[in-house]
Amino acid sequence: MLKDFVSNATLLIASFSIMGVVFKDKPLHFFSPLPTKLYWGLTFGVLGNILMSFSIQVSPTIIADLRHLAIVIAAAFGGYIPALIAAFLIAIGRIILSGFSQASLLPSIGALLIGILCGGISKISIHRTMKAFIMNLIGLFIISIIFIMRIDDFQILKNVLTLHYLISLLGGLIAYHFFVFVVDSNEAQSQLKQSLIKIKETEERFRLIAEYSSDMITMHNEKTEYIYISPAVEEIIHFKYPELLGKRMEYFIHSDDIEHTNEMFAKALRDGVAECTYRYLSKTGEYVWIESTLKSVHFEEDGSKRVIIVSRNITERKLTDQKLQEANELLNRLSYMDGLTGISNRRYFDETLEKEWSESLLSHSPISLIMFDIDYFKKYNDTYGHLTGDFCLQSIAQAIKELIPDSSGYTFCRYGGEEFALILPAAKTVEGINTAHKIQKTVKSLKIPHISSEISEYVTLSIGLATMVPSSSAKPQDLIKEADTELYLSKTKGRNTISIKQ
Repeated sequence: MLKDFVSNATLLIASFSIMGVVFKDKPLHFFSPLPTKLYWGLTFGVLGNILMSFSIQVSPTIIADLRHLAIVIAAAFGGYIPALIAAFLIAIGRIILSGFSQASLLPSIGALLIGILCGGISKISIHRTMKAFIMNLIGLFIISIIFIMRIDDFQILKNVLTLHYLISLLGGLIAYHFFVFVVDSNEAQSQLKQSLIKIKETEERFRLIAEYSSDMITMHNEKTEYIYISPAVEEIIHFKYPELLGKRMEYFIHSDDIEHTNEMFAKALRDGVAECTYRYLSKTGEYVWIESTLKSVHFEEDGSKRVIIVSRNITERKLTDQKLQEANELLNRLSYMDGLTGISNRRYFDETLEKEWSESLLSHSPISLIMFDIDYFKKYNDTYGHLTGDFCLQSIAQAIKELIPDSSGYTFCRYGGEEFALILPAAKTVEGINTAHKIQKTVKSLKIPHISSEISEYVTLSIGLATMVPSSSAKPQDLIKEADTELYLSKTKGRNTISIKQ
């Protein structure tokens, strides 16, 4: 009898292996779809009938087997639906196997009762293992009642119940954990299959994105070597895939941009993401502006990192930005330029004097200002006309502009009308006097005729010079006032002279 019970348990466990393979794509759990629960319920019912076919003949009308474990496992994993289906099929099978009689009707009712009770217990919120153990005990209790009602010989009853409890509890424990293993294995395989499908879909999406993207997508190892290049490389930098594979990025980057690009590559490896704009040497021999987004990817297999770079050609945008910047710079220069003479205007004079005054205040250095205008310029315009007057202003302005070297740091401006000003930062009075004499001499050398002048046959200048060391109590306007006063003094002294604030 022991051998027969062990064979019954072995058949139960072996059947679980077959069921796991057959329904590997339809795992059984409480949230399985209804069709899946129906499939499993039918299968457990068939298993219960197979176990009955290999049952132990206790007496001419009494058989013992482990069919109730099929109902217990169905209820523990799938709930009441597969449990009731299995119980119903086992009940029908018992009647078909032995015919409709009291000997078959009682076990059939017992099977249905086990199915109902196990289905109810499946809804209790306790661990599944504990549920299965309780269901097994309930099934054994119902079977024990049936054996007690049918077996009169106490010794036979004792032996049957002892073996039945021993094999059912031990076999049930093994069968339960084996079915757990089958279910978990199927779920793991299903998850692996889904993961592989997702990986394949991801790879396909990446391939489509990489192949049809207008941006260039590249992958690099930690040495910046190319290990993947998308087809857009030919359109953007005109290289073919094999021409870049295995080569390092810096071989193609402008020397002025290599350091910054390497820093951004290292940042991507360290922080995960970075952005960079640089010049790249295309196959045509010309540098193109590239804008790249860098992102590092960690490979679990070997612990290495890769950097994926998405790049686009922004040369046209750079050129547009450059032209816009140049246009803005030109507008800025024009806003500070006198339209007639081409030198700096009054606005630029005011801002520059303010700046130079502040710097001189900090350094405790002197600042000189020369102011001058053309003698009898109104009479010049009346005699020669305004167009000739404009040409006269232009000639004087250009001559004095060429006189002042760029390295001097001096600022030459048209102050207004025929009046001009020259700012000399860090210049003492003696330097101002020398410069004033050079200006006077330069204008005389132009020999611009002025028949209406009362002091010379050529155009002359009246010049005023003032020098100050800025202090917190003084303002730039004080320097202007002193220079203007000296200019007025030159005019009252007969013009064509230089007056200096002593």
